[in-house]
Amino acid sequence: MSTSPTKSPEWRPLAAQRAALACGAYELLYGGAAGGGKSDYLLVAPLRWVHLPASRAILFRRSFPELERTLIARSHTLYRPLGASYHATRREWAFPGGGLVTFGYLESPTDALRYQGAEFSFVGFDELTHFDEASYRYLSSRLRSAHGVPVRLRATTNPGGPGHEWVRHRWGAWIGREPTALPGERRWYDPDGRAVIDGTPDALSRVFLPAALRDNPYLGTAYRAQLLALDPVTRAQLLDGDWDAAVGEGALFHRDWWRMLDTAPPVARSVRAWDFGAGGDATVGVLLGDAGHDVTPRWVVLDVVSHRGPPHEVHRLVQATAARDGRAVTVVVPQDPGQAGVDQAASYTRELAGYDVRTRRPTGDKVTRARPWSAQVGAGNAALVRAPWTAAFVAELHAFPEGGHDDQVDASADAFATLVDTPAYAFTRVPSTRR
Repeated sequence: MSTSPTKSPEWRPLAAQRAALACGAYELLYGGAAGGGKSDYLLVAPLRWVHLPASRAILFRRSFPELERTLIARSHTLYRPLGASYHATRREWAFPGGGLVTFGYLESPTDALRYQGAEFSFVGFDELTHFDEASYRYLSSRLRSAHGVPVRLRATTNPGGPGHEWVRHRWGAWIGREPTALPGERRWYDPDGRAVIDGTPDALSRVFLPAALRDNPYLGTAYRAQLLALDPVTRAQLLDGDWDAAVGEGALFHRDWWRMLDTAPPVARSVRAWDFGAGGDATVGVLLGDAGHDVTPRWVVLDVVSHRGPPHEVHRLVQATAARDGRAVTVVVPQDPGQAGVDQAASYTRELAGYDVRTRRPTGDKVTRARPWSAQVGAGNAALVRAPWTAAFVAELHAFPEGGHDDQVDASADAFATLVDTPAYAFTRVPSTRR
């Protein structure tokens, strides 16, 4: 919290918050460690323009419960003394001058499409590493300048989380392994993300500003003690803002082992393997291609799809993905132990009539099943196609087996095992319809 411990509604920015509020760059990432007043900064940042009727701001959290207990709850303290009125159904504050600040959440990549056609002058993301890159980029396209209101794209975050890798890559000049920009230094990027010089047509400015617990005098020693009690990796991320700290340290799938491709190469055969999420995990389908034994890298992750939703949505996703991939792609579905697993596998086989469908029964623990796939990645014999899903895929596999998720690990390991275990002549030979 960056407010005074007294009951006064007056809000006084910390030095780091003041620098972020004064920043005139188009795009800004603020944070890096816990306790730096990130959420307060994001709530206060759009207030500079709410006296203008054309001012339209929207602030995002990953889920509605997170949104409700953080940004929305805090906004009542900060906004109500300014004469703003809150509309709970729309999750929106209306200010006396006509400006609006709205709150939203993006639990799945498709949620961003709810804002198709919307226009905002300010878009903010709280805890950016909890979001996927595609949603961030899409929402940035909703920014429009009107009637003297400048456009601003703002985000706060700590290191860690499923989006760690893509966020680090986007602000690599400041937080990459070999940073070239100083904190607060402005850089310019073209629409394709390439660094350019100031004045280049269509270039937009980008900045990273760090914030740390030591910058906040209102959080005492007790909060620091709580952070010191965390595991070493999380402690380094939250207390020190260390972007190099990584769960699992890439023991099986280090982030530096992957070869990165700008376009998908031709492959001799391919498999789409599925891992059906349980307990709130996402359902994931990994498309892995085999370029041939005389090609290096031989194995190429061509596509990853994921979805959180009820079973009927998952069934539709599997069918739609199979149609998009084409009949030349083998479809692998897991068959869990017990009759329920048998019935589920049989159901997908019936629904995918006309496709080459295989079932795989998990044998052994997850690490053992992943090791053959890990060996190929470690040998430099595996590649990834650059896409919106790539960063999250790399992060999850790097964190395995100590990370919180393993769906993409399981699916890619099953795809690899199917390709290795099945002779090439046994694959369906039908021209692919995939584009």
